[in-house]
Amino acid sequence: MAHTTLKTIAEYTGLSVTTVSRALKNGDDVKEPTKEKVREAAHKLGYAPNLQGLGLRTGRNYSICCVIPMMKKDDIVGDVGSLSLLSGITQGLENTPYHMSVIHVEAKQDALEPIKYVVESNLAGGIIFNLTRPNDPRVTYLHEKHFPFISFGQTEMSVEHAFVDIDNYDAGFKAAEYLFKQGCKRIRMVSAVKDYTYVWHKYYGVKRAAMEFGFDFDDDCLIYDSNAKDYRAFARKIFSEKEYPDGIFCGSAISALGFIAGAADNNLIVGKDIKIICLETCDLASQFLPPVPGLRQNLMEVGIKLSQSLLKLIEGEDPKKLQIIDKVSFIDR
Repeated sequence: MAHTTLKTIAEYTGLSVTTVSRALKNGDDVKEPTKEKVREAAHKLGYAPNLQGLGLRTGRNYSICCVIPMMKKDDIVGDVGSLSLLSGITQGLENTPYHMSVIHVEAKQDALEPIKYVVESNLAGGIIFNLTRPNDPRVTYLHEKHFPFISFGQTEMSVEHAFVDIDNYDAGFKAAEYLFKQGCKRIRMVSAVKDYTYVWHKYYGVKRAAMEFGFDFDDDCLIYDSNAKDYRAFARKIFSEKEYPDGIFCGSAISALGFIAGAADNNLIVGKDIKIICLETCDLASQFLPPVPGLRQNLMEVGIKLSQSLLKLIEGEDPKKLQIIDKVSFIDR
């Protein structure tokens, strides 16, 4: 069978080769019905772009590399959100010549190491990474190398770079506001260590809500779970304290599940003795007994925006125009 080319699709659809090429690149100058016609023809005819040849002609690398942690030691199910994130990134690359590869980052690994490996080995034409720090060496390195990148998360640096983020300040405020309105007086935030920008943003969101309700919230109110191998045992110990917290803001549905079990081990009733709310990336919390309210992050949508924004950056878009912040949505249960 002859190899399907742009010319093959053009002859099949009655369009010009230029129009077919622009349609497959999702060009703004091609109308959507025409794009759909070309896509259907390409699928029916089994068209697949020759990325090696395309790269030689354009001088571009059509691989997008995601450098993210997927699972840490002793995780129960891994990072559920990363699956949605990667699915969204893949979806955002549909109908483009780009494809995605993933490099897993180990928990104790120097975060800059895999970034340098990708750049120096010419493995990709653009990089996506997460878990940003206020002063992130990866941003400095990639900016100095003039290498296209976008981060899932913000920094506090003067370097203007593309990013997509969740409004964690807003999430922290909404979580604490919910707990205080439920009558909680000793709330705690379960979180990773404050190395990451998103943790700081959540922390100050909670702190602002505490001030508005007339309560104190400082570093002593943070529960670091970075080294927690067993959330249930971790929570059981916390709830055995004489002045145990009566309101918990969990950073994930998995940690919330452990805190529900730990509360039950101490004969405490969630919803009565203790209120729990969690950041979530799926509907898992609705299956808990009892169910707990959540603040939903749509990581599928974040992934789509990450890859689509990175492609715009590669095409020359100003990174200042590619800074997106999404809100969480409250789910009452």
